Amino acid sequence: MRILALLIVFVALSGCEATRVNNVNSIKTKAKLNNTLSLPINADVAFHVDRSVPEDKVNFIGQLESAAELVTQEMFSSSKKLDSDVKFDYLIKLKATSDWDIVWGGWDSDFTIQIFSADGELIFDKASIAKASGSGGVYDFNAVFNSFAKETKTALIDFVNANETLLLNPTMVSAQSKPVKYFFKDAEPAMSGTGFFINNKGVAVTAAHVIDECIFYETQEKGVKREVELIAQSNLLDLAVLKVKGIDSASVTILEEPNVTLGKQVFTTGFPLSGILSEYPSMTMGNISSLGGLKGAKGFFQFSAPIQPGNSGGAILDYKGNLVGVVSSSLNQSIMLKKSGTVAQNVNFGVDVELLKKFLTKQGVTYNQGQSETAFEQSSANAVESTIQLLCYK
Repeated sequence: MRILALLIVFVALSGCEATRVNNVNSIKTKAKLNNTLSLPINADVAFHVDRSVPEDKVNFIGQLESAAELVTQEMFSSSKKLDSDVKFDYLIKLKATSDWDIVWGGWDSDFTIQIFSADGELIFDKASIAKASGSGGVYDFNAVFNSFAKETKTALIDFVNANETLLLNPTMVSAQSKPVKYFFKDAEPAMSGTGFFINNKGVAVTAAHVIDECIFYETQEKGVKREVELIAQSNLLDLAVLKVKGIDSASVTILEEPNVTLGKQVFTTGFPLSGILSEYPSMTMGNISSLGGLKGAKGFFQFSAPIQPGNSGGAILDYKGNLVGVVSSSLNQSIMLKKSGTVAQNVNFGVDVELLKKFLTKQGVTYNQGQSETAFEQSSANAVESTIQLLCYK
């Protein structure tokens, strides 16, 4: 009977989903804006939601991010999600560590918000508890969103009221003088990938998805970390070009007329499974198994050298050390198992070097063109020297 009663309550509650707020005025809060102020406040802000969630806590990052976007875009003249290129007067950092009552659907979050000036000074710091009752049922994420929106609005009104003089005099705001990395001194990389140098001036290529949505990124070579500047990126081609600061690099060789043929023996170097395997590049070997990408996509090819998470963006080379392509992706094993009842081993895809050359030429990027005739042992050693690990911070 107890289980039946709980099920009845659950069904009843599930039908009472909260209505999602869609503007700042509909967010009810006791905090009131000073009479001398009006929205939107004339300031450029960037917001960032901490993505780290302890294993025993609930992940509400998406709801918090959406709530922050709604509130900040209406409260300030300009608001953007933080990335490596965004400029701002103020940086708003938010975090929620949440617990969920799976029986009744209620939840609460330790909610924190910090606001930094453009020159790196912490000027506002507030902690509160965001709560929602079980009235919407276990899956009522609208209630979660509304609660985050309320806490965000309350905190930002407190911030604006406390800094009225500064906000009414935009000329007093310091210009952004600190790199994004400065605001995340204790951050750990969220993911890693691989890149490789294409000339001896520190210019490297990687897969675009390795650096996509990173707030900043850096290289790590033999324990040394270096700053990175983005030169060009194409998510469509899954290619990105980076400039690694403070290094004279070895590089791979790109043939004037590449010869990518079916069955060609190739190898790739990279940093798979970062934190589990070695901090030094590993190498795997295989061959080109199809001259088309997923579903025959042009400009990509299929190869069989084993790769793991962390290999993306690495160089694919022939046994003489000439570049053949860039590691892009692997066939999703879980989808294959679901659709066909089997898994496909070593079905990986690379961006064809011809497509890379066209991209580099269009972007005005120079690369080491020539022809390598070295023996395999030497070409693999050269490839290792040209390979870098990329760390992405989110």
